[in-house]
Amino acid sequence: MLNFSPLKRTGQTNPNYNEPMTDPAEKRNNTTRVHRPKRPLPLKLILWVLVLWTLLGWLRFGQALTERTLILSLLHPGLYVYLVLAGLTWGLLGLPVIWGLIRRAHWTPVALKIVAALYPALYWLERLLFWQNPTAHRNWPFMLLLTLVWFGLVYWGLQSAHSRKFFNTQNRERG
Repeated sequence: MLNFSPLKRTGQTNPNYNEPMTDPAEKRNNTTRVHRPKRPLPLKLILWVLVLWTLLGWLRFGQALTERTLILSLLHPGLYVYLVLAGLTWGLLGLPVIWGLIRRAHWTPVALKIVAALYPALYWLERLLFWQNPTAHRNWPFMLLLTLVWFGLVYWGLQSAHSRKFFNTQNRERG
């Protein structure tokens, strides 16, 4: 029987697989790992809310495009254009902040303040100007409460010490 095992040809014995392999200190990777703090809870919540709103914006944009004939048969063409542009705006608005939160960019707090104000402003503008459903006005206190909770979450996320450290870590790594 032929045995082509390299261990048999060189006369070496099998290594003991129960013991961990160790590298000499000079062969180890000498790159220093920078400790990146975990994303604080309020920033995680803000990130997921923005992901949801962005996704809903893209869904609205896609549905407005695919259901064009139905929408135009029911509504004025100006409202169709509004639906397409509003979906596109909602879809694009959150992308820079999502990117900044993931990459820990130093400009993210400023962009978050702008986006955090624009999303509710666009929602309330649409609700007050375009909604014609008389039963939709029954839940406005709840939606107002959610808007206030959103502003509180953003304030908490931007003012907490963990969030400040989270965004300043990136600046220290560059400088």
